[in-house]
Amino acid sequence: MSNNGKVENFISGFWSSFPRKAPPPRMKLYTSPSFYSQALFEILTGVYLKGQDIEKLEDTLLSYFQVPHALTIPTARVGIYFILRSIIKPGQKVILSPYTIADVINMVVCAGGIPVFADIDRETCNINPTEIEKLIDKDTGAVLVTHFYGLTCEIEKISEICARYKVPLIEDAAQALGAKVGGKLVGTFGQASIFSFGLYKNVNSFLGGAILTQDQQLYDVLRKEMATLPLQPLLPYLKKMFKGLITDIATQKYLFRFFTFWIFRYAFLNNVGALNNQLKIDTNPKLKKKIPIDYLVRMTPLQARLILHQWANIERDTAQRIKAAEIYDAGLKDLKELILPPLRTDGSHLYTYYPIQYDQRLELVRYASLHYRDIAESHHRNCANLPCFQEYARSCPNAEETARTLIYLPTYPSYGLKEVEKNVRMIRSFFGAS
Repeated sequence: MSNNGKVENFISGFWSSFPRKAPPPRMKLYTSPSFYSQALFEILTGVYLKGQDIEKLEDTLLSYFQVPHALTIPTARVGIYFILRSIIKPGQKVILSPYTIADVINMVVCAGGIPVFADIDRETCNINPTEIEKLIDKDTGAVLVTHFYGLTCEIEKISEICARYKVPLIEDAAQALGAKVGGKLVGTFGQASIFSFGLYKNVNSFLGGAILTQDQQLYDVLRKEMATLPLQPLLPYLKKMFKGLITDIATQKYLFRFFTFWIFRYAFLNNVGALNNQLKIDTNPKLKKKIPIDYLVRMTPLQARLILHQWANIERDTAQRIKAAEIYDAGLKDLKELILPPLRTDGSHLYTYYPIQYDQRLELVRYASLHYRDIAESHHRNCANLPCFQEYARSCPNAEETARTLIYLPTYPSYGLKEVEKNVRMIRSFFGAS
């Protein structure tokens, strides 16, 4: 078929389905028009490099988490690199989950560590404490745990294991800002922790992160390391801002309902790879043995100001996501074909997404699209089985199955609980349940 014929078929298929009502988008950034106007104004006037807001943000972190030391970093992954480089010896093992992005593994390698993959719990998608304990030996330099999708891992149990074996515990709380376990904020259980203020996080500055620690010596080393780095260059930051702006425009209420949804729905149903791949992450994972030089920068005062403006929204947004999780749990828990996350309403699970698992997920996602609902299959991988990490490969069957079967259901605060209920009804109809 000629290119003109393909275009005509695409347009015909697009318009044939257009009259139907579209749903809200599967995801929204935690941004607002004021983000872009403030950033643009500060960049054009040069103000983005001025002010004491880095110090204000670090003081806010100290007060919020009640920890003695906090410092800002360029990204969460760089925080992992600096922490590990400071606490492990070259060639020591770092136990971590295989269900994560490839660059987390790369940061372990770049820091001189050997990744050792511990399998996960299917319901929470988080590292299994029993698997951690099996793998600890005399060569273990650290345990790195991640609270994935805002679902906290069994951090109290893991903390006890690490204390018993005298192994440093590091928390990757990039997706769990504000979560509490036993009344204690996630990020305060280990020797150090990292948070992310990246584009897709519930508090974001397009790029950025933070480290917390109770270890004075570690803090002094990290502070000295960060002081040697240049400030975040403007061009990469503008590129990330532009990506955010395009995402915000594409998911704007009316544009999404009248245009964006139909384009991507048609692409998904007709396997248009060029468009479908735009929605995937970590599509070409590679092993890195040396940290890229462009990772090594410092946060700007502008980024700190953007974060501080959102800080008061953390608890409000969490409460709304938990309400969505309650509706999903009540409506889906009797469907034995699904694996659901545990329901917790005490703030220990934040549900940045509501992750469900189904063995034939493509069929369910396709059914949702055909019935005008926008949900997504996960693109996170089992890093223990990726060719680029072959030298660290290990059998992690739960991570493999989770990577194959997981689906995101939307929970972001402006999504609307009635839309959550529509998703529940759609999924129940797929399984023929009333």
